[in-house]
Amino acid sequence: MPFAGLETALAGMAVGAAATLLAMRRWRRLGSSADGSYALESQRQLLEALGNSRDGVALYDKTNRLITCNERYRQLLSPIKESLVPGARFEDLMAELANLEHMDAAWLGRKLSGGGLTDATASDDKFRDGQWITVNAYATLDGGQLRILRDITQRKQAQISLEDTVSWLKGVMDTVVDGIVTIDETGTVLSFNPAAEKLFGWSADQVVGRHVGMLISDPRQDGRGAGFPAYLANGFPEAGPGGREVEGLRRNGTRFPMELAVAEMHQGDMLTFIGVIRDVSERRKNELALLDSKNRLSLQADRLQGIIDNMPQGVAVFASDDALIALNESAVRMLGLPQAEITPGTIDISLFMALLAANDTPPGRHSAQLTADLAESVRERPEMVFEHFAPSGLIMEVRSSSMPGGGLILSFTDVTDRKRVEQTLREAKDEAERGNRAKNTFLANISHELRTPLNAIIGFSEMMKHEIFGPLEPASYRTYVDDIHESGMHLLELINDILDMSKAEAGMTDLMEAAVHVPDLVRGAIRLLTRRAENAGITLSEDLPPTLPLLLADERRLRQVILNLGSNAVKFTDDGGAVTIGAKVTEAGFIITVADTGIGMTPEELLRVMEPFVQADTRLSRKYEGSGLGLPLAKALICAHGGTLHLDSQPGRGTVATVTFPPSRIIDRDAAGADI
Repeated sequence: MPFAGLETALAGMAVGAAATLLAMRRWRRLGSSADGSYALESQRQLLEALGNSRDGVALYDKTNRLITCNERYRQLLSPIKESLVPGARFEDLMAELANLEHMDAAWLGRKLSGGGLTDATASDDKFRDGQWITVNAYATLDGGQLRILRDITQRKQAQISLEDTVSWLKGVMDTVVDGIVTIDETGTVLSFNPAAEKLFGWSADQVVGRHVGMLISDPRQDGRGAGFPAYLANGFPEAGPGGREVEGLRRNGTRFPMELAVAEMHQGDMLTFIGVIRDVSERRKNELALLDSKNRLSLQADRLQGIIDNMPQGVAVFASDDALIALNESAVRMLGLPQAEITPGTIDISLFMALLAANDTPPGRHSAQLTADLAESVRERPEMVFEHFAPSGLIMEVRSSSMPGGGLILSFTDVTDRKRVEQTLREAKDEAERGNRAKNTFLANISHELRTPLNAIIGFSEMMKHEIFGPLEPASYRTYVDDIHESGMHLLELINDILDMSKAEAGMTDLMEAAVHVPDLVRGAIRLLTRRAENAGITLSEDLPPTLPLLLADERRLRQVILNLGSNAVKFTDDGGAVTIGAKVTEAGFIITVADTGIGMTPEELLRVMEPFVQADTRLSRKYEGSGLGLPLAKALICAHGGTLHLDSQPGRGTVATVTFPPSRIIDRDAAGADI
């Protein structure tokens, strides 16, 4: 019987406990007698019995302090072995054990319930090392307790295995495509699985308890009752080794050929028949077609086998017990494994990973340590991707995937070419970055070189414009001088923007940070832009609260940001429009806004204008002039302060540029309380 081992173990436990109790009671009786020699002899016998017991035995007094225990008791409670000394309190020992084994408060509460007697046999305990222990506690005559511990790991494992088997069998019954019917020796149906329901058209509730003859169309189906076992065993014509072929009867009255395999199962005096049923209607229809296509299918099977054997991806499959159960030729070839030695059943995942470690040669790392670390990780977290470097120079991407039931699949893909391409792309990226840095350096240097002659052009043209050394003759030269001076100033602004942008891209923007009063910068920018706005018929205004805190920033750079954004707003706003520059403090930080009612931009244009030297209008005949550096430069300077620039725009409805500096740059927050 499947539970014979369990019953024997339980009987042994009971006998051991009874013997120990008898010894304890005898010792108590003799210990209280007048003859001390008997008490000493009984105590000696008790200690000898405790030492020879295969159970862990401990004696606690009425205050729940340990009096004595045997070595087996110490072994079973090995995490607190050092604390098991006479006088130790039971409560302290259980608290220490709960802490070391990570047991919850509920477990500890049960252990201490009733002084350790109430919950002693309510449940079995499982420790972190996988060991199961059951506890029995008995009260002694003087109010103490005798605790007996037994290792039941094997019994528990057998029980869990049995439960898994039952669950697996039920899953098979519910998922197999064949109908499974169980009947007793009288022909009464005992069970009817879902496949049988689909096959016959009856539900299980309609069939269970009725005679199986309702499912079989056979002229001898009157052989019921006592003769039914013989009817099952000999009544069907033989159809081959797969079982007997009979004619089934569906609920709608139609008949169909089915293959029936019958097995007997004896449970004590009860005889049960298990019938596995398969509808062979389609098989009969397709026999000729299968026969005609035999050669074609054989050829396809050979071709498929060839594909599997020559697939570029290597595959290694491990069972739930870590044993290797499959390894294809590609894996053997790619990993350079000794094929004659590495076969299913001869190696487990630990040895397999150790073999990989021996052959792994990653550049710049210790190969064995790399793969050994991964071996442990694969068990704990199966879904992993890592690389293996073969001695042949191949680089493989290794993917681990878990299988139902605890198995593991390792797949190996040759990614050598991909890695080379990635390395080439990285080198190209580095080269591009070096070229970009060289460009920025060139622009910075050439900007310095261009500014030197420009300063002379601007200075001398300004002297001529103001006629420092006398009037210009003829008078028409004055117009030319004005054009020279204006063009020089425009070119100088462009060079300055290029220089600042190059510094920003190279990360060389230097910030001279100080406490800045933003309203002064806003009003100063409005004064500088007023003449240009008036010439274009644009209303320029400010939107500032009564008080604002100071902002920690580079004043010159912040003025440049406000002027760039304001100049852009004025430039792209038509006659009769309005531009408003404002500032405020919110929970998000210090915010500066520049809003206009200009031409606006589409979402695609918003992305383009943030690139250097790009404008929303890219035509050669565009209406608005400029280098296309205003917004990118403003964004770079804002980012250097740790801030952000956001543009909100719609075509024909204007644009709002929002600059946000982090709250950490606000000085004297209390002064901004009214504005938050």
